[in-house]
Amino acid sequence: MMRAGIQHEALDNLADAGFFDSLDEDRRSTRWEIGLRYRPIGSQLGFDMPVDQDMVDLPGQSPFEVMVGEYRTMGVYPKGHLMAKLRPRLPPYMVRSDKVRDLPDGTDVWVGGIVIRRQMPLAKAVFMTLEDEFGHSPLVIWPTTWQRLKRIARAPVLLAHGTVSHREGTINVVVKDLKPIESGTPTLKTKDWG
Repeated sequence: MMRAGIQHEALDNLADAGFFDSLDEDRRSTRWEIGLRYRPIGSQLGFDMPVDQDMVDLPGQSPFEVMVGEYRTMGVYPKGHLMAKLRPRLPPYMVRSDKVRDLPDGTDVWVGGIVIRRQMPLAKAVFMTLEDEFGHSPLVIWPTTWQRLKRIARAPVLLAHGTVSHREGTINVVVKDLKPIESGTPTLKTKDWG
């Protein structure tokens, strides 16, 4: 396995994604063992020697660390959603995405989620979509607000403060402010500007 021409980083990613869980469910120890056994392509092959004496008793990964590893490597967490793990740490006034549509036009609201899309069509307003464990929250950011918030908007997970807007059968949150949700969140890929 280690001499098959696979890069070290790819093996670590496979470990973080759970590929080796059938051999050892402790992903941190698996990565440690990969480091002990790995030999770069073109390097002299070492003698086949046991590595048991070089294994250390590492602290186990928390469920949150396992989730971050899976999001980082696969872009998804098959056992749940990042926001379900983050929600207990978020302010209690946060509104779930599935509840926003029931709020009256003009309601002041906070929503949060993973940024799954950023778009800037010719209309100059920026449209973003946040995903939580219950669905999607569509955001509209007007140009003057965008100029103030565009750096913050790069964060992979955001809290958005704004006003509910019902127009022509659609619903959006017109953004007033954005805040990044950090606390160890993984870097996630978004569909930007498409």
